[in-house]
Amino acid sequence: MSPDGRGAHSRRWLILATVAGCFLPVAADATILNVAVPSLTEALGASARELLWIVDVYSLVMVGLVLVTGPLGDRVGHQRLLLAGLGVFGVSSGLSALSTVPAALIVGRAALAVGASMIIPATLAIIRQVFHDPGERAFAIGVWSAIAASGAAVGPVAGGLILAHYWWGAVFLINIPLVAAAVFLVLSLLTNQVPEDKDPWEAASPALAVVGTVGIVYAVKSATHQGSALVETWVPGVIGLAATAFFLRRQLRSEHPTLDLALFRELHFRIGVMAATLPVFVLVGFELQLVQHLQFVTGKSPWEAGVFLLPMPIAAFAAAPVAGLLSSRYGVSVIIPAGLGLAALGYVGIALWAGGRASLALTGCLILIGAGHGGVQAVASDAIMTGAPPNRAGAAAAIESVSYELGAGFGIALLGSLITAVYGHAFALPPTTDAAVPDKASDSIGEAVSLAHKAQPDVGQAITAAAKDAFIHAYRLTAVTAAVIIAATAVAITLMLKRSTSVQGEEEQSTHRSVPAPDNPR
Repeated sequence: MSPDGRGAHSRRWLILATVAGCFLPVAADATILNVAVPSLTEALGASARELLWIVDVYSLVMVGLVLVTGPLGDRVGHQRLLLAGLGVFGVSSGLSALSTVPAALIVGRAALAVGASMIIPATLAIIRQVFHDPGERAFAIGVWSAIAASGAAVGPVAGGLILAHYWWGAVFLINIPLVAAAVFLVLSLLTNQVPEDKDPWEAASPALAVVGTVGIVYAVKSATHQGSALVETWVPGVIGLAATAFFLRRQLRSEHPTLDLALFRELHFRIGVMAATLPVFVLVGFELQLVQHLQFVTGKSPWEAGVFLLPMPIAAFAAAPVAGLLSSRYGVSVIIPAGLGLAALGYVGIALWAGGRASLALTGCLILIGAGHGGVQAVASDAIMTGAPPNRAGAAAAIESVSYELGAGFGIALLGSLITAVYGHAFALPPTTDAAVPDKASDSIGEAVSLAHKAQPDVGQAITAAAKDAFIHAYRLTAVTAAVIIAATAVAITLMLKRSTSVQGEEEQSTHRSVPAPDNPR
């Protein structure tokens, strides 16, 4: 049975549940390690820089790879691509769980990204091909988007639950039974369909995309990390920018581009990409700081932090399908700005309550953030996927995946680097502290708390207090930055849509004037 056959149509909702189940562990793995940061710092002796790589290498590797795996699904069939991705993801999960040093875990996370880069576009392309009715397709993509939006929030919850009973490697082992069940369902429900017309294979473009993305983000991280040499910033930065420039040039000149830039000529497609990139940039990047605030500042355990975050994924999961349905009635000009407005209010509220303990008001902020991001992600995904024909579903899914993963990767890197830089600048011990404090205490609050546990009681208390004060200051500034980015995105999209409507109105008036009036019959 092919994904777009008659049998698949009768079981389309079961297929939707299956691909959503395939996608959930992939989405959750982007943030499932957030609550494990303290455990990793202690168990593996990971530095602040190594922790950043462990967390964000997953998204960064995926950004370039989905550019080839998405169109690859259009060539070899999306069911086959999905099965291959599930196999790589399952094996890599086992290898990551067995890591004993930070470098091994970084490699394992990169391998997980290889499998995830196959799963993400394949699941979205299958939905695009199975659901032909526009209303049903909008709802189905809304469900997929709900997984994408809520998965980032589900990760810490699942991680906290697992860490409450097992060691940190168990956050990866949980993927293995999920992958096994997914493989069985995919084999049962779908058969592979290979298109007759295939574009030529092209490998240089995704390689350039990976080099460009990783180089630029590594340069950003090095620039904001204390003690980094200039060569660590400029060399990867120049290489990354050059690779990105060559990649874009290659796409514009190629007859069969890996990334079809012609799709960006359509306004709603551009808005979809913008709405899929910038909000995710904020959500994933800020959530890592939110989890650290709950654990290091308010004193919650990983499990307690995960439970406290639960309203956010629930709100996102509920809002995404509803927004998908409402967008067909009210349009993106209403749904996207409204969703972004809710999220911006949530970040403002978090900034106001940054210095206090977890409260009901903070829970309300999490609900606003979850609902806002969930609704926007659903509408953005639908705008991207419906802008491409079914035979280019893989390519469109690749662009949607790139938008999401690029936002997630840069969000972790840039917002993580911002809070690290502000924390390091704000960290200061009381003048009365006589004992020498290691320089690493100003690198991150995690390292400061770890050092405080090993120091004399009075010195440890001084380090902990200084670290909390510095982190609260950096955390509040990051929340304000998140609110500004979200609000600016809403304003930009509103102006783009308003300008497009104005231009269309002028064109219609011009066409009307150019038509001569009919002769008087008398």
